[in-house]
This record gives sequence, C-alpha cells and structure tokens, in this order.
Amino acid sequence: MLGANEIRQLAEKLDIRPTKKLGQNFVIDPNTIHRIVAAADLASDDLVVEIGPGLGSLTLGILEVVPRVIAVEIDPRLAEELPSTIKRHAPDKILDLVLADALKVTELPGKPTALVANLPYNISVPVLLHFLETFPTIRKGLVMVQAEVAHRLAAAPN
Repeated sequence: MLGANEIRQLAEKLDIRPTKKLGQNFVIDPNTIHRIVAAADLASDDLVVEIGPGLGSLTLGILEVVPRVIAVEIDPRLAEELPSTIKRHAPDKILDLVLADALKVTELPGKPTALVANLPYNISVPVLLHFLETFPTIRKGLVMVQAEVAHRLAAAPN
C-alpha cells in the first residue's frame, strides 16, 4: 500500500496536482482503501477493471485480493509511472494498463468480472453505463461517486 509520503513524492516527481478537468482525486488513506476493497466483495478469481487508477493506491489494495487488474488511465504521466509502482509493491501481481479515455474503450485485455472506480462527477454516469454495456462479463462493481450522482443513480424513473 502506498503511504502518504510516497504519494506526495510520486506526485511531486510527476509534477501532478489533481485536476478538476480530469476529475482527479487520489485515495490515500489505507483504511479507506481497505474499506473500498472489502465493500467491492472481490473474489480471488475476479478479473477487475479499475477506471482511473491514478498513482495506484487503490490498485494495490485490489491486488491484495486478486492476482490481476486491468487499469484504464487517461493521464499519460500517471500511466507511465503505474507499472513501476505495482512492480515495486506487488511484484507477483499482474497489471494490464490501458492508456485511454474510459468513455472510448471498446476492448480490454481480458473479460472483466468486476469494476472498481473512483469516478469524477462530470463523467461518472456515462462511464458507468458505457462499461456495463460494452463489457457484459462485469457481474459486480463498486464505484465511488459524488452524493448527487449516487442519488441520481438510485432514483426511481422520472
């Protein structure tokens, strides 16, 4: 798991400051990561697709449960660093990295059975619907969204 100091060092090294444009915010608290992974109810045979892995904190938490993650990242600087972060902290695990806009992904290197994501407000519903439509093998998932989006997703029709 990445600690706060390592996250700060990585962000500084990459000259990264979470941008509102990309809806970036990085989950850094280990307890929060463990709660997210537990709530996702992942099994060791799940193939997880994670949208927006960022610096890899949540990815590493997921890899504590499953052997392989497909990570879809739009930011090239983050995508370039992620494999070395995973290799350093989870050398026996597999990361399939897809550098792409999640709204445009139509193929993945595998058939995901679970979706985990910390989605930005402005694209959360379109990305979620796109992935569920495009990848019918996804049986379960956990997405973090702003409260307003969660209320919309859970609302009755109309």
